[in-house]
Formats: sequence, structure tokens, C-alpha cells
Amino acid sequence: MKIRTDIVQMYRDIHSWVGILAGVFLFVAFYAGGISVFEVPLQNWLTKPVALPAPVTVQQVPDLMQKAFAAYPEAQQEYTVVLSPTVSLPARLMWPVIPGQRHAGPVDMMAASLDAEGHLVTVKHKPSEVAHFIDELHENVGLPVFMPYSRWFMGIIALLYAVALVSGVIVFLPMLAKNLFALRLIKGAWKKWLDIHNLLGVFSLPFHVVIALSSVLFAYHGVIHNVQTMMFSAPAAIHDRHLHTKNMNHQPVVHTSTMSLAPAEILQALQKQAPGFVPDVLNYASTDKAKQTLYVIGHDEHYMMRGPAGGLAELAPVSGKILSTEYMPGLQSAPFSILTTFFALHFGSFGGNVVKFGYLILGFIGAFLFYSGNRLWLISRYRKEQKNGATEPGTGTKFLTCLTYGSVFGCISGISVLISTALLTPYFRSYLSVSLLYYAIFCICLGASFVVSDTARIRVLGICAAITTLAIPLIYVCQYFVF
Repeated sequence: MKIRTDIVQMYRDIHSWVGILAGVFLFVAFYAGGISVFEVPLQNWLTKPVALPAPVTVQQVPDLMQKAFAAYPEAQQEYTVVLSPTVSLPARLMWPVIPGQRHAGPVDMMAASLDAEGHLVTVKHKPSEVAHFIDELHENVGLPVFMPYSRWFMGIIALLYAVALVSGVIVFLPMLAKNLFALRLIKGAWKKWLDIHNLLGVFSLPFHVVIALSSVLFAYHGVIHNVQTMMFSAPAAIHDRHLHTKNMNHQPVVHTSTMSLAPAEILQALQKQAPGFVPDVLNYASTDKAKQTLYVIGHDEHYMMRGPAGGLAELAPVSGKILSTEYMPGLQSAPFSILTTFFALHFGSFGGNVVKFGYLILGFIGAFLFYSGNRLWLISRYRKEQKNGATEPGTGTKFLTCLTYGSVFGCISGISVLISTALLTPYFRSYLSVSLLYYAIFCICLGASFVVSDTARIRVLGICAAITTLAIPLIYVCQYFVF
């Protein structure tokens, strides 16, 4: 395909500058994002088991609830029946220590079970914060900021990412047939990194297009919805839609809690209405003593799912009838199914573990793509400076070099140290301690990048990242055989 040389050069400049501006942030987002595909298994792996009797059967839950609510009346306000207990959710009945919390990550929970004599046994429990922090790191593109500012900044980076994709494709089109499979590993650093960058970029392009578009949607979905409503909806339709959304999300149908079905009966009613849906937890909440709502969180591997761990449905506690299916895989309306497709393609929440491992690999490949792009820019920049008579990189080139290597290897080392530390100690639980440790390691690597000489920088930081990463399987193996 022939494109005018001046146009190709313009897009090459756009691709280079957009890449160097967003590459460091995108490396962190993709590296942490690849790991967070397995957030739930990672959380279970890093959470220490609690000393609690084996979970009771689902049929025994009413007896357990009666004894737990007698000892802890506040638990009736909000509690969870766990259908598939894990290390993170170790008991059949659990409730938050502080009811009414709205927190994206793990919270302090009370876990309840019955001993062999039928006596109530409870223990305070909180899953590891490490897996959640890594996911937050991915969403915040590595910055220690909070919503909505991180979401807006992530949207800007996603838009730059989309621009880089378009400009990169335009630049590569004229030499597509000639250089598609070129891999010149022994013909100089610039050609080696260029071929690696092009090869990875072309063959993972569909994945990157999906991630870029869905990231922009996540960042600005509120703004997009408001603009769409103002432009294309009549006032009456706006009012009706607002009421529908409000009723669906914030004012579910009310039922009397004393007439609620037992969990086993709820499961039977749900099985008849949605045979393919596999429930994982039943979440009960009461606005007062006479009103109760029930949300069932579960999964169905035959359909795309709204969240990384599955979908949910609202049920009537008194009858088990499904009241809302907007977020339930397999029973969604067409508009919600389209929106769910964007979420599922971003999270990899379809196709089981095969797709998740694919997303893990593609996430790491994406991270390396941005690293290779930054290296290409730095090499090209220094070569231009040399042609102008410079004997060493300029101040701007040095700064971007140190920033790139420090951030990349700091991210890898920081995440590896988090996982290793969580394996070693059960007291590493608070979000603050996790974030402080990560950013301490990150800043140490970043500072070392500015202090270490140019010839030793990559070697020193690379060895640090390799040692901290290899420490994870070493610590796990030692724990397995020693303990």
C-alpha cells in the first residue's frame, strides 16, 4: 500500500511522541492488568486460612443463622451466604464488621460456623489486599491517586493509546508485506527493537483495539451517557429512563425478611428459572427490620459476564423469583448485553481459564510492546543528537531514559515484593501498608535509575526485577516443603 512520504512521517512523529508520553503509564496498566485477570485466585492464594470448623451444609444454614443472629443481632442488617467457600470466603455465613460499608476491596468480615457439638464458632477475617491493590494499580495506570481523578487521567491515557494505535498502523502499512515477519536481531539495537515492536504490535492489534475502546468507555461512560441522553432523548423519555434506572439500582422490590425462603429453597427456585446460572454467594441486606433484599452473584461460562468474577441477579427473598436480570449472563436485554460485551472483552470474563491465560499473556506482551516502543524512541533520539555532534545524551533524553527504566523495573519489582511479602507474613493486610510498600520499592528503583551510570542501569535494575520475581516461586516452594 502506498502512502505519501510526508504523511507517513507526520504519523510517525505522532506515534513516537504519543507513545513516549503514555508508554510508561501503559506499561504499568498492562503488566498489572495481566496479573489482575486472576485477581480472585491470587487473593485466595495470598490469604492465610482461618482456624474455623468446616463449613456447614446449605441445609444447615438456617440453624447457623439463628444462632449467629442471636449472638450478633447487627449481622441481620447485611450478611452473605457463601455457596462455594474459598480461603477468602471461608465460612458458609459471613457479615461485615461494620455494616453498610461500600468498598471495592476486601473488608473486615465475621465468619461463622458450627463445631461438632453444634455450638457457634466465629472468627474475624479479612482477605489479602495485595490482589485488589494490583487491580487498582492497573486502573490508576500506576499513580497513587483516587477516583474520579485517576479515572479521568486513565481516560486521557486511553485516548492517547488509541491515537498511537491508529498512527502506528498508518506508519506500518507501506512496509507491511516486506517487514511483517522481519526480525533482525543481529543488525543493530534500533532495528532489533523496531522489528520486535512491529511484530508484537501487528499480531496483538485486535486485542489492543478492544482494550483501548473499552478503557475510554470505562473512563467516560457517565459523560457519554449524559450527552447521549441530552442529544437523542425527549424530556419525557429522559424522565422515564431516570426513574427506571433509579428503581433498578437503588430501590429494589421490598419483602418481609421473616417470610424469606431458606437458602436451599432459594437455590431450587433459581435453578428452575436459570438452569445454566451457577450461584456463588447470596447477599442479603435489610433497610430495616421488616425489609430485605437479595442479590445472587454467580457465573455462567456459556455467556459473557459483566464483572471479572461473574454476574448478578436480584431475587425476591420470599419466593425466589428473579426480579432483575440486567446483569445476569444469559438473560440480559439487548442493550445490556452490548454493554456487557465491552466489559467482558476488557476483563476476559468469558471462556473460562483458557481465555484468562490468554489475557495474561497478551497483557505481558502489551507491557513489553510499550517498553520496546520507549526504547525505540530513546535510541532514535540519541542517534539524532549524535548526528548533531553530541557526545552524550541530552538532558531531556537522559531524564526520559531514567524515567522509563526506573518505572518499568520499579513496577515489576514492586509487585513481586508485594506477592513475596504476602506469602511470608499473615499480618500484611491493610491497603495502606500494601500501597506504602509498593511505592517504596517503586521509588527506590526510580531513584536508582537516576543515580546508577548509563552502562549499569539496565543491568542493575533488571537483576533486581529478576531476583524479586524469582523469589515468589522460591518462597512458595520452601513453604510447601518446610511447612
